[in-house]
Amino acid sequence: MQNDAAASPSEPVFPLSSAVAGDRLIITALRAGKGLGRRLADLGLPIGTEIEVVHRQHGGRLVVARELTRVALGAGMTQMIMVTRANGRTGTTE
Repeated sequence: MQNDAAASPSEPVFPLSSAVAGDRLIITALRAGKGLGRRLADLGLPIGTEIEVVHRQHGGRLVVARELTRVALGAGMTQMIMVTRANGRTGTTE
């Protein structure tokens, strides 16, 4: 298990798979090996990156945005990516 960034004590850490559309989040840790970290970095989503959940797709897949780039992530991957809320903002349920 890789854990490269500590979350703020006031903000809970949870899997990206629990996020809803509109959530602004920060990637804080990965519950997987270096391969996932390398793959996310290649996609422009290293630990510490702020993202927004754009869309939840059927089957648990998510589309996330970082600045002008959108990335689709599979359900298995989103369960291994740990996040915390950015600025305490929350999205709405679908």
